[in-house]
Amino acid sequence: MAENNTITIRVDDRIEKAIAALTRGGASATVAIERAILESARRAAPAPPIAAKPGSIDSQTLSVQRKLTREQLLQFAERGYIVIPDVVPPDVLAAANKAVDNQLRTHSPEEGHAGPHFMFPLWEEEPDLAALLRDTEAFTLAEELTGDGAMEYPWQTQIAMTYPPYTDDRGMPHIDGGMRRKADEPPRTFTMLAGFFLTDQDGDDTGNLYVWPGTHRQHAEYFRAHGPDAFTSYPDIELPEREQVRARAGDLLLKHYMVGHNVGSNTSDSVRRTVYFRLKVRGHDATWRQIIQDPWHDFTPLRPLVSSLENNAE
Repeated sequence: MAENNTITIRVDDRIEKAIAALTRGGASATVAIERAILESARRAAPAPPIAAKPGSIDSQTLSVQRKLTREQLLQFAERGYIVIPDVVPPDVLAAANKAVDNQLRTHSPEEGHAGPHFMFPLWEEEPDLAALLRDTEAFTLAEELTGDGAMEYPWQTQIAMTYPPYTDDRGMPHIDGGMRRKADEPPRTFTMLAGFFLTDQDGDDTGNLYVWPGTHRQHAEYFRAHGPDAFTSYPDIELPEREQVRARAGDLLLKHYMVGHNVGSNTSDSVRRTVYFRLKVRGHDATWRQIIQDPWHDFTPLRPLVSSLENNAE
């Protein structure tokens, strides 16, 4: 009997999104459809084995282990962020670092620069950066927090680098998209931040992102009391102690949009590299007023868990 090598392709909204992204990048509709189908076939085909880096688990193990635990769901609900280890296979990680090198050829900082340096390529401009989200389990893991099929791929990538020696002494967080906006302009909100660590940041002051855990709930309480149009400056809340997000290259950060954060210090000998994607559920922009008052608006699967926690606390 002849072996059947047919791959079944499910034409769904993700292929439609891929087509839309390709056509925005200048591809014709026909070319976009062909590329999207080929991409779907590639994702459906068995992946070749990838050699694991020392101290990590291989890609086949990743494929069966990539599901958020109840402890991780609780941590995200209470603290507003989680770090998931070993999400990015070594070859995808290496290609992403090469893509950052490519961006630096035309967007490098001045000689001797110390401190943050950001680059913002379009999603389709650097496929090897998009692969961090698209070709790993990261997007599926993120949708465990929002619901399967709830989110859209982003249109833009952020490369965040911190050159040493740099010490950040501001001591204050911010929330993306709303600071210093005009009252009649909608803020640039989103659902969650997906961060991919391209370098080790597992020690203090290695360029680690600063976060103020639990502030997603405090901010929502503030905007319920003062109204969503008060989002023109940082809310006047009592801040918890800030933390440094620690992770190794290949790990994934999922952070609630409303968690206060800021750039961290880098007193190490290495340049910090992180790639961020700002993810949104469909229809997010039209409901931003509800979103900043209800931290679970975009996180449907978490609502029963949060309700149970609140009832037990009473």
